Amino acid sequence: MIVEIGTRTTLDEDCLTRMHKLRAKVFKDRKRWDVSIIADMEIDGYDALNPYYIILEDKAAAQQQFGCWRILPTTGPYMLKDTFPELLHGAERPRSSRIWELSRFAILARNKQSHGLSTDSVLAIKAVIEFALEQGVEQFVTVTTLGVEKLLRKKGLDISRFGPALRIGVENAIALRIKLNQTTCKSLGIPMLGERAGLR
Repeated sequence: MIVEIGTRTTLDEDCLTRMHKLRAKVFKDRKRWDVSIIADMEIDGYDALNPYYIILEDKAAAQQQFGCWRILPTTGPYMLKDTFPELLHGAERPRSSRIWELSRFAILARNKQSHGLSTDSVLAIKAVIEFALEQGVEQFVTVTTLGVEKLLRKKGLDISRFGPALRIGVENAIALRIKLNQTTCKSLGIPMLGERAGLR
């Protein structure tokens, strides 16, 4: 597996095109979400804010992408605050350089699990958390489904709800906080930054 991390200004155009086509395949074709598709690509306004992307590629399959994630700091516009504020249920909208939003997680798991997260999903979560820790991020917020919430809890991540789920389109959606603390890192086998320094 190859993990690429970058922005629209640092990732090459072909890589970005493959990512947006992967998102279209997952969100429109498989999940049947009501998203806009342009030239077989799923793109929205938050992509114009120069977010970071985590991109997973299969090095044995000619750089075939099988996963991606978008990350935005909450100091500017982001999906939970500006598209789905009802999922906050009146709570204060997070705004901090140490709180980032995860969105547009798309994965075509190569080894699906009957129970729990697929191996590829766990690899994606580890990659995004390790990168965020290096940037000084202490917490993620995200809009997801009840099914994903259940899998994250089962894995042992430190998550909490802003409030109950609401029906949005074809999904029962929920807003979550994910603390990037010892509990979360231990559940994924990720050393905290201080522990990494001691390993060097």
